[in-house]
Amino acid sequence: MENQDTNKSIFDLSFDENTKLQLKGAATWGGFAAVISIIGSILGVINYFIQKSNPKTYNFEGFSELRTQTESTGNLASVIITFIIALVLFYFLNKFSRSAKAGVDGSNQQLIGEGLGSLSNYFKTIGVLLIICIVFLGLALLIVGLKT
Repeated sequence: MENQDTNKSIFDLSFDENTKLQLKGAATWGGFAAVISIIGSILGVINYFIQKSNPKTYNFEGFSELRTQTESTGNLASVIITFIIALVLFYFLNKFSRSAKAGVDGSNQQLIGEGLGSLSNYFKTIGVLLIICIVFLGLALLIVGLKT
């Protein structure tokens, strides 16, 4: 006996009302998280320029008001990279939120699929960033271990 359920395509799925409510709720919270994250990133950039206008001074023996240039350059690069990453993540999460909500409201599976694709890209981006961080952490631990 053949099972007729195996002949169904995954693309012929239909959503019940509970699933629609859950997806719409996830999309709403995703949009909220996207907005909060971009606001936090913008505040981080503003904070960088505020802190830059208040230079730190270091007093060492015989040297007063010493400030290193590499500290300022490193912080700027960090702020720019962090802001670019935040923009990319905001784009994917916001697109998920908009597409999934519109798809659920209009019963449009194509929009729901686009939204879930954006959510997939969001998680892939976070995964790649985590792998990069783990590699850098491993390299740093290896370098520290070799120096001792």
